[in-house]
Amino acid sequence: MNNQQPETPLGNILVVDDTPENLRLLSTMLTHRGYAPRCVINGQMALRACNSNPPDLILLDIMMPEMNGYEVCQHLKSEPKTREIPVIFISAKDEVFDKVNAFAVGAVDYISKPFQFEEVLARIESHLTLRNLQKQLKEQNVLLLEEITSRLAVEKTLYEKNQILQQEISNRLAVEKALQEQNLLLQQEISNRKRAESALLKSNQELARSNAELEQFAYVASHDLQAPLATIASYAQLLEKRYKDQLDSQAIKFISNIVQGCTRMQTLIDDLLEYSRVGRSQKPFQLADCNHAVQQAIANLQGAIRNAEAVVTYSELPEIMGDISQLVQLFQNLIGNAIKYRHDAPPTIHITASKNEENWLFSVSDNGIGIAPQHQERIFQIFQRLHTQREYSGTGIGLAICQKIVERHGGSMWVKSEPGQGSTFHFTLP
Repeated sequence: MNNQQPETPLGNILVVDDTPENLRLLSTMLTHRGYAPRCVINGQMALRACNSNPPDLILLDIMMPEMNGYEVCQHLKSEPKTREIPVIFISAKDEVFDKVNAFAVGAVDYISKPFQFEEVLARIESHLTLRNLQKQLKEQNVLLLEEITSRLAVEKTLYEKNQILQQEISNRLAVEKALQEQNLLLQQEISNRKRAESALLKSNQELARSNAELEQFAYVASHDLQAPLATIASYAQLLEKRYKDQLDSQAIKFISNIVQGCTRMQTLIDDLLEYSRVGRSQKPFQLADCNHAVQQAIANLQGAIRNAEAVVTYSELPEIMGDISQLVQLFQNLIGNAIKYRHDAPPTIHITASKNEENWLFSVSDNGIGIAPQHQERIFQIFQRLHTQREYSGTGIGLAICQKIVERHGGSMWVKSEPGQGSTFHFTLP
């Protein structure tokens, strides 16, 4: 019979009765059903047993010498350690007054003797189930409180950072206002001396200052946004992992949307940082082999090339004075775009270079989807996209970075393309 019992008892039950026959009967039947009973014969022993090792449930007789069942129950309910233990009275007293008194002192149920053991088991199982559910609810409430506390902490941090950003914006506006006032005074003084010369000089200075401030602001703002986005994504993933069994499919979808949105925003920030670094770079130009630059770009894109079954070829390319790392990025962006915007057929990409009087003319040709004429100028502008995220992923910064690299090297960039006929990107380098 022992082999049929579960390794872990269904519950620890304390049986309190001054009749040995009742104790033996209840102990045998409870053990047979997989419970772990403990038996005592009076109220004092019951209180000591509960304090030393609180049971999951108590079966308590009313009529006992020295301390009756009502008094035992009152003692149990007065102590924090034992007040939550469910107590079921089992008694031969069957008057309504006795039952009312039992519930008044804190009992959860009342069974009259002689009892049916199946009824006792049903009552025990019901109250143990209720007790377990109450415990689970308390544990879930604790976890929920912790989650709420964490969310409030994150919200507080975001609010504080927002306040700092607002203050920084206010300071910038104040500085800009002061600079504008000073510039007006300076312009008036210069215009009295050399009106035509000062107008040209002012325009150049304003343009340079605006570009520098824009690049600096983009770099700082993009860098500072990384940490909050990472925090939001990690908390959303933690929420999905910890409460996956408690969430419905719609909640899981919402969490997935949060994580995907954070990932897209982090990609956009990374591209924006890369765009700002092109203009901020002070690395001096050195003699650079464009063949090596293309080879490095192909190595960086090896995974995408293999997945798309792309074929990338190039003719002999020249050595120029430039920034080798930016040249690698230039070719990598153009090859990556050709792989991304492709037909069902494997992409075919070819890179050539020819020399004219002052410059090298580079061409990167592909057999992709092509670009309509009305869109061929604006694709080099930052954040300009011709397709939705569902069609082709991206941030609309890649070609803007290419153009900025070419312009930093003293060249220019354009595209020739027809929809469905592929594209050829041209750029010049001194």
